[in-house]
Amino acid sequence: MRIKNIISELIIFILILVWAYTFASKIFDFDTFNRQIKGAYLLSAGGAVLPYVLQAVHLGIVILLLNKNWRRLGLLTSLSVMILYTAYLIYILKFAPSIPCSCIAVFKGMNWNDQLYFNFIALAINIIGLITFFSLRRAPHNSVQTTYN
Repeated sequence: MRIKNIISELIIFILILVWAYTFASKIFDFDTFNRQIKGAYLLSAGGAVLPYVLQAVHLGIVILLLNKNWRRLGLLTSLSVMILYTAYLIYILKFAPSIPCSCIAVFKGMNWNDQLYFNFIALAINIIGLITFFSLRRAPHNSVQTTYN
């Protein structure tokens, strides 16, 4: 297996773990997650539906990344959502009047700065995954050349 294939598969695996863990951790404590979202700066405008939409997005990314035919869309969706989360973190840390809940944190106990660093690492991994995925060249079909005398 070529090194690019190994890197691509490893990155897909890491991203699946991140999104699956994020989904599962929020589901297992959904009441707290729901309450935190409703009380969060800017996120509260999403109303009662936002926690469900976020969970659907997390699960959707996992499904897209698991299916080899949908991986390109999964990588692009993962990158897009990660950019949005990172932009929200930066906005909160730089411009918000107060720092709200820790509902965006991937791991319990992470503060907003830790989450921002985690997001930058995840963004880098996602970008490397996209570059690797798109640079993989499909092996050309073996064409049998016959010579006729």
